[in-house]
Amino acid sequence: MDNLSHGRVIGIDVSRDWLDLHCLPDGHRCRVPNDPAGHAAVADLAGDRDAVVCFESTGGQEWQLWALLEIEGVAARQVPLLR
Repeated sequence: MDNLSHGRVIGIDVSRDWLDLHCLPDGHRCRVPNDPAGHAAVADLAGDRDAVVCFESTGGQEWQLWALLEIEGVAARQVPLLR
């Protein structure tokens, strides 16, 4: 299992329509649409903060976001949903 040891992380709850973001360590929270404009906003935010983006598997709702992050050079990790 890969360990994540990075000072800044953006955790995202991915749904069909929305991306709910929580930035650590500063606690900034926001919601953006799960569409190309929202994906670009996440990439910009992650780039500005030099943050790793983490999200759970959501049945394919995350793939377009993940692809854009890879293109933009933003580190992205899919994390398991813990119950």
